[in-house]
Amino acid sequence: MATASAIQKFHAATRQTAGRRRSTAQPAKERTAGHRIHGFLKSRFLPFWAIQARNYRQVEAEFFRSLANLCTVYDLPVPDVSDIAFPQNVTIAYMQVKEALKLKDKSADCIIIKDSAHSATLAVLKSFDTGHCLYYIPVRPLWNLVRTARQQPLAEMLLSVYAYLYQIARLPYYTESDSYLSGEYAMLQQWIDEADDEGDEEQQYREEQTEAMDLLNYAGDRLVTLIRDNNYLLKWEANIQAYRQSGDWDLETESLADQFLTLFKEYPHRTLFDNIHDELIAPEETERVRMEQYVSFYWSSNDCFYDMLFDTINNEFQECGVTDEPTAVQLLDTPQPRILNSLDFEKRLFDLIDKLCGILNQYDHE
Repeated sequence: MATASAIQKFHAATRQTAGRRRSTAQPAKERTAGHRIHGFLKSRFLPFWAIQARNYRQVEAEFFRSLANLCTVYDLPVPDVSDIAFPQNVTIAYMQVKEALKLKDKSADCIIIKDSAHSATLAVLKSFDTGHCLYYIPVRPLWNLVRTARQQPLAEMLLSVYAYLYQIARLPYYTESDSYLSGEYAMLQQWIDEADDEGDEEQQYREEQTEAMDLLNYAGDRLVTLIRDNNYLLKWEANIQAYRQSGDWDLETESLADQFLTLFKEYPHRTLFDNIHDELIAPEETERVRMEQYVSFYWSSNDCFYDMLFDTINNEFQECGVTDEPTAVQLLDTPQPRILNSLDFEKRLFDLIDKLCGILNQYDHE
């Protein structure tokens, strides 16, 4: 099979259809310290006509304070609704500023937040477009490298990169039972076990698949014990230096490891999940492609399971109407000095993952 990039497009439904059959795949459980909870982002705002008369002036005042803060930050004119009564004044002002914001910044959207501390406060959302891609990082290249004496400097440097992605960025790992891909590989194993062998050729192919499945599980379990080791983070710079002095040094590969290290230093505690807000983006949608499903470690982009795995995943994701993508939120409850909802970490991380997969392809072989 020809080597293919691990960054693959998937096709999600444009909208969830009522009564659509639920996918048999279940969302992966959260790994410890994986997802985040932001206290003020617990619920969306109720319709204005549902607000009781006794507190509508407080709600109205809070909304227009946040409206003024938003317009100041984005240099927008404040909608004039002074001659319109509540709740129509809030509704019209919201619609006008929402449209003006979109004209100013196509990547921005605004919503009204209600939680235990806010009755009606505007917030600006900015989402990172992942392009409906599967960001799957293969581990078979690393397995091949750690078993090759000549490639030990490269293997050690990549182990630092993998350790960062696993320990800090919190990428799921396919052999861990709480990961989405663990269930997908288990389903492939079940298909192998239940296959009817009608001839010698089918029997031989089944034996090859069984052998390949045994290897991906064995090697995956061995490698995850390495990338759990915090020492690979501590000696990251030393590993880069050792690779630079090796006979198989490559500028592009070293540069990539340096860029990952720089990202780690600038964002030492940031994870993939810090800017996932499924409670804000189409919260009514229950069938959604979650971050832990489209970003993960997996075995290989060049093995006998690749086509089946990606076809299965694509079919499951077609039943989903929403993809959870990183979304930065700026709450306008107080005056803001500038636009603060940056997605710099996510933009750089996804770009580096893409480049990493491209470099790994040359080592992804039997």
